[in-house]
Amino acid sequence: MLVGPDPKQILEKRFRAAGYQVLTANDNKAAIEQMRHELFETAVLVSRGSLLNVTETIFNLQDLNRSMEIIILVAPFGQHSSRFLGQLLAHPIQGTRIMTRRQLQRELYTSKQLAPRGAPF
Repeated sequence: MLVGPDPKQILEKRFRAAGYQVLTANDNKAAIEQMRHELFETAVLVSRGSLLNVTETIFNLQDLNRSMEIIILVAPFGQHSSRFLGQLLAHPIQGTRIMTRRQLQRELYTSKQLAPRGAPF
């Protein structure tokens, strides 16, 4: 499940190209509602919000599925991103991983061996 803003569906397209089935949720409430009806192996949170919002979403998702992998995707959104990343690193949440788009791209394509080196994400 891909949770959060993906205005041009770039992330969704990358996941599909790597062979993953993708269900999107535009916000935290939609993600929780979808989790009530279906189990997911992984949730990728595209984070632009506050640490409190991300933490609340993670705990709600974990309550519904403890075995689900949760990746917090931090993209370069300017000064807000640096502050937010600092907060995440200072207060790690068990059962989550923090990644940049580039790290996620490498992991997707390494695991599926689909893209040439340096492919844009």
